Amino acid sequence: MKTFRFPEWVRFPTHWIEEKGLASIVWKKEEGSDGTAALLCLIAIAQRVDEHGIARVTYDDLERATSRSRAKVAAGIATLEKWGLVTKEVAGQSTYFLEGFDPGGGWAKLPARALYGKDGAITAVKEFRLRRPVELHALKLYLLFVSRRDRKVNLAVINYETIESYTGLQSLQIRRAITYLSALNLIHVERVKSWESDIGKANAYRLVGLDSYVHRGTTDIEAKLAEGKK
Repeated sequence: MKTFRFPEWVRFPTHWIEEKGLASIVWKKEEGSDGTAALLCLIAIAQRVDEHGIARVTYDDLERATSRSRAKVAAGIATLEKWGLVTKEVAGQSTYFLEGFDPGGGWAKLPARALYGKDGAITAVKEFRLRRPVELHALKLYLLFVSRRDRKVNLAVINYETIESYTGLQSLQIRRAITYLSALNLIHVERVKSWESDIGKANAYRLVGLDSYVHRGTTDIEAKLAEGKK
């Protein structure tokens, strides 16, 4: 088996997230697992794109990366096509174009290398069963944090009201999804000075495996956040 050499991160198009596309992805009794599979496949495809936004990846590769069956991968890709996020076979068999890909802008860093084990699978999602809404909700939050990460402080500083607006999730669903992402070691939750109150604290979210050199030990987080509010 030839091992794909992942970069630390890849460019991930975020226009659809900023246009509140995540809010339209909802758990449905008969279709919820297809949405979860679709976001898993989207992440795996995005982590393999070249400089033109094209990924060359087989079903075997996607099955291995997502720890899903061939049938579920096929359903996930079909869902991505329906959503308009990928186009199949743009450069031959087993190729996918990541819609909205533009190296010049409209993208955010998506972690790649650190998420994979030696077996070629995304370690955090091996335990997914595609039977629980929290799995879909967690992936939606993860991609929102990718889109909203502030590069200066390496944190997504975002309140519940904004999360609700961009994902369509309610407060309890958000809390459960954040707890789940933390348990999967996909994010770390940090406390920062609130931008809504002079005395309060707010949550901020750090993506595991991305710009690990930017943290409280190397950066004055509070000062950087204060600069951003001016």
